[in-house]
Amino acid sequence: MPARPRIPDPKEGPLQAFAYDLRELGVGKVSVAWIAEHEGTRVSRAALYAALSGTRLPRAKTVSPLLRWWAGDPTLEEPDRSFSLREPPSWAWIDRLPRDHEKRRFANEWQTRYQQLARDILGEREFRPRAAQVAIDVPLEQLRFIRELNDLIGKTGLGDELWLVLGKRAPRVERYLAGKSIPTRLACGNLASGLAEFIPDARFDDLFWRLMRSADTARLARVRDRRIVREGRRNEAAAATE
Repeated sequence: MPARPRIPDPKEGPLQAFAYDLRELGVGKVSVAWIAEHEGTRVSRAALYAALSGTRLPRAKTVSPLLRWWAGDPTLEEPDRSFSLREPPSWAWIDRLPRDHEKRRFANEWQTRYQQLARDILGEREFRPRAAQVAIDVPLEQLRFIRELNDLIGKTGLGDELWLVLGKRAPRVERYLAGKSIPTRLACGNLASGLAEFIPDARFDDLFWRLMRSADTARLARVRDRRIVREGRRNEAAAATE
């Protein structure tokens, strides 16, 4: 991913216009790199930059952190006192803004614009054939997640008694370690909870965020590699017809 995405042309369509206006919204405000490193951000820097390229519809959880800092104002948000292992709603931060504040109205306008864009684009996709399934090698990012999980398991010092940590989740964890699947946010929370009991001086929060960020990065890498393979197949098919 380049340091900066290409500047989209708003005349090319609604998606490009949205990305262009989103870029303009961020001028003079905190950078994408800063947002990516913030502890409340759960998407990668590459995904945030991709949302500004106008090449494809970004997910709500990718657009939301950009709008939180560029359209909203986290300093005005009321504290979030809840804690759940479930993924919080992408737009939960809007409800933490003062009810009648202009920032809340502005953020709601951007949310509505994104949701309308998503409905229009996803509606068009209903008439398109699904992308073909492709086989890929385990990406480097997923291998790093596997090494990280193995390292944490090793720190428990349980050896053959590892079932004390994993319990009935052992088969699922074996799939993670084999590169056959990647844990969800809830699964990362369950893993962190078990590991924290047996790793000296370990804190649940630290283990949870560490595993979740690594798993999210691995998941994005799989999406990237599948797209590369599909594009390669399309190029080969086009060359064969020339």
